[in-house]
This record gives sequence, C-alpha cells and structure tokens, in this order.
Amino acid sequence: MGQTQTLPRDASYLAFDLLPDPICVEPANGAGSRHFNTAWKRHASSLGIPDDFSKWIPIVLPPDQAEVTRALRESTAPDTTRSATFRIRYPDGQYRWFLLRIIHRAAPGCDTPSRLLILTDIHEQKRREKALFQKADIRDRMLNVSVDCIKEIATDGTLVHMNAAGCDALGVDSTSGFGMRWLDLLPPEAQAPGNAALRDAAEGQNVRFVGASQLPAQPVRHWDNMLTPLLNPDQGVEAILCVSRDVTIQREHEQRIALLLNELNHRSKNMLAIFQALIRRTVPDPTAPFVKVLEQRITSIARSQDLLIHGEWTGATVRDVVTSQTVVAGDFPATRLRIEGDPDLQFVPDTADRIGLAIYELTTNAIKYGALSNDTGTVTVSWGLQDEEDGPVFRMCWKESGGPTVTRPERRGFGSIVIEHNPRSIPGASVSCSHEPDGTVWTFSAPAENVVRCPSRLF
Repeated sequence: MGQTQTLPRDASYLAFDLLPDPICVEPANGAGSRHFNTAWKRHASSLGIPDDFSKWIPIVLPPDQAEVTRALRESTAPDTTRSATFRIRYPDGQYRWFLLRIIHRAAPGCDTPSRLLILTDIHEQKRREKALFQKADIRDRMLNVSVDCIKEIATDGTLVHMNAAGCDALGVDSTSGFGMRWLDLLPPEAQAPGNAALRDAAEGQNVRFVGASQLPAQPVRHWDNMLTPLLNPDQGVEAILCVSRDVTIQREHEQRIALLLNELNHRSKNMLAIFQALIRRTVPDPTAPFVKVLEQRITSIARSQDLLIHGEWTGATVRDVVTSQTVVAGDFPATRLRIEGDPDLQFVPDTADRIGLAIYELTTNAIKYGALSNDTGTVTVSWGLQDEEDGPVFRMCWKESGGPTVTRPERRGFGSIVIEHNPRSIPGASVSCSHEPDGTVWTFSAPAENVVRCPSRLF
C-alpha cells in the first residue's frame, strides 16, 4: 500500500504532485501498487488514516457511505467515469464535504488499466448552497403564508414559481416543476386582458387587470392581478412578479350594492312622483306656473340622482350633468347650445347635485328671458382645470350672448339661491352671476380636490 512502483512512474505522476486536489492512481482490479500525490498523502496524514482510499470509508459519514461504495463499484468497467459527494468527519468532530471523481483509463506505457481518484473540497460550495436553500425555504414559507396568489412568470408567459395559494386556486401540483403558460390556466375571457398585461409588463410597465378562475365543480373566483416587472442590473426585464388578490367577496358586495342602489333609485323616483301628485292635488290651481316650475325642479333632482346611481354613487361626468340638465331647453342646434370641456372629468356626488340644479335654473331662465328666448342667442357652457400655486382649480362658466337685453332682477327668489348660494356650500368655492347687456354670465370655481375625482392625473 505505499510507494512500491510496479506502475510506471511517468511525468503525469510528477505533475500530480503540483496539483492542490488529492489524487490517487490505482490498478482497476485493485491489485498492485498505487500512486498518491503529495496533497493526498498530506490529507491522509491530517486525518490519521492510511493512504489507501478503502481505509477512508469508516470516517465517511454513514448516510454517505453507500453512495461512495456504489461509485467505486460502478467504475470498474473500462472507459467509465463516476462521481459521488460525501462528508468526511475530522478528528475534531467537524466534517467537510468532498467531491470524488473516478476515471477508469489505461495507465501510460502499461497494458494494465488503472483508475484515477480525484478528491475536491467542496465544503464552501455546499455551505453556500445550504444557505441558498435555507433562504429559498424561508421565502417559500413566507409566500405560502399569504392568501394572495403570488407567481413568478417568465417574459414568455410561463410559470417559474408559484406559492401554495396560487397552486390551490389554479389546481396545479406544487411539485410539477411548473413551466406551463399561466394564462392557459384561466378562462377564455381572461386571455385578451391577460396577454395585454403580460406584454406591457415585459416592456417594463406596472400593470393591473381583473380576471377570473374556476376549478371543476367550484364557483368562479375573481382576481385583481397586479403585474410588476423584475429588472436585472442592466435594467432589462428578467421576469414578472404577479400578485393576484381574491376579490370575489368584494365583487359580490359590489353587485349587491348596485342592486340596492337601483332599488333605492326606483323607490326615490316613486317618492318624487308622489310629491308631484300631492302638489297638484294640494294647490288651489294645479295649472299655476309655479306648479310647473316646482315639478321641473323635482325632475332636475331626479336626473342628477339617476346619473349618480348609474355611476355607482362615485360621481358623474361634468358633460353628463350638463347635458341632462339642459335637456329642458329642447333640441337646439349645436351652434346655439355649445358644451365644451373634458368629457371624462367627473364630479364628486355632492357637487353633481349642486351644480346640476344650478345649470337647470340657468337653462330655464335662458329659455324664459335670456339667450334661448329668441332665435339668435347662444349659450356656451365650458369647464376645465387650471394649475395654480395652491394646486389645481376647477372652473366652470355659463355664458349667454345674442339674447335680449337682460337686467338684474329686482327680487331674488329661490332660483337665485340655487344658482349662486347653493354652489358656495362646496368648500373653497366662489360663484359670480352677472347680467350683462349681451346676456347672463355665471362662473364657478373651487379647489379641484373638492369638486372632481383624481384631478392630479391631469397635470
């Protein structure tokens, strides 16, 4: 077992002594002498064991011994290469990881085949792998605690990783290794918005869309899907993080609220109709002009309520409020009743009521006394946002021109309250109403945040 040189000692053996890895050359049949390089002999000495590798087996940790002996046994055939990883226990009780590679070849200048045993210390590599596995395990346990479906998606739309909630929701085996297309697990109606979201996320955008999923014999579940691109050091999109939140209960509540709001609207309109009937039956003369005015004001309130109900009580667009309240003017040509402003800008509910009733009163006055009382006058209703020092401001203007000469009324009645005072109850609002020779001019302004929804997106 030592250094008896029955194997030819060539230059490669001398070169082995210069290498840091322990190397042993032995006859493939196990008989005859072996060559151990300097690193091998030094290592055996530090372990306090003979050079012969067969004597090392007892200090290999028991769980790893079977793998080592199998690699030795399977490497007896010519031209074979086998490997095994194992741990060796040191005299101080600590252990280190090694990689054993066994290469079966013919010895130089000798007909007797030999095996080359190479030991490589991989303890630091194993330690780093263990640390990575621990971090991955902690990550998985953290993700699996979440009730949200959390997924890592490749830029081509295939699933890379998914937490337990996601696997349960989509009926995917957590041990499948994934690799399937995420959208193929969703209903057909989710394909178009899902593909659009994936394209945008792959281009570096944060995207959100609502989708659904349904497992066999289970109800539909609705999901709010939020896609975030994961960037590499070069700022390219490496993968996509998708967090899907179950909003099924929220969706059911919204549907129920919508149903209740429609029912409330129906009952409220019935109540307004009853008020109108009571007015006609209570006043001495149901045909008196003030009765018609009162009924029209009630109708104006009903129109505003309709708009808010259809907007699920989140507001109504300024355009819808204006057009619904000026309908009393009849079918005027566009050249006579001009409506100008952002069609997507939305009033908040309280503002929609107050401004809507003011527009109705202005329209009624224009028909009776102002620009719409003749054949040539015009009315322009315009609105917009202006960026000022204290923040965005909403401005609205009603301007008449070409009508008969208008004078300021001597008596200020309910109409004046609706047109001027009622809108001023909005925080920060200012209202002016002037009766110019050419027609009435009414202006309203207020901090945008008190009047319209999300004004900041416009700046």
